[in-house]
Amino acid sequence: MKKNKKFSFALLLTLLFIFFASGVFAQMKVYNWEPYKTKFKVPDNFRVTESSGTKWSGTNSDITLSIYPRKDEKLSASGMKAALYQWAVDNGVKNIGDATDLDSEKLNGYWGYLYEGNIDGFPVGTMLIVDPDYPDISLYIWVSYRSGMEDTVIDILMSFTPI
Repeated sequence: MKKNKKFSFALLLTLLFIFFASGVFAQMKVYNWEPYKTKFKVPDNFRVTESSGTKWSGTNSDITLSIYPRKDEKLSASGMKAALYQWAVDNGVKNIGDATDLDSEKLNGYWGYLYEGNIDGFPVGTMLIVDPDYPDISLYIWVSYRSGMEDTVIDILMSFTPI
């Protein structure tokens, strides 16, 4: 009887490995936004609410992500920081902390800035990034989320990759 228990346990472990390795529990999916030469990941249960030449937006019950591309801004580093801060303020973000520098090593080849704050008690992150290979494209990124979703939000924001 012991032999059967060992066999059953080994079989169970093998099945669990196959189950996890097959991607059944993959929680993120990749979006390629070709006109703006970027790709990024969002949770599998994200519903795209808009995908146009001027905005990409998606949501689930915990997170809302929007991307607003702009062309030909040609902002310096200090100009990017100021533009992002003003964009956050203009969109009602309160209690904005210090800027986080995002260099190309931290962000898959992009560089830019991140500000965090809140609106009506919900955390908000605003990020402005530029690909040095395509400096004429600026991506303004907005993410609001429920507390407790910070790890997923970080995964989303750190997934932006030039294509």
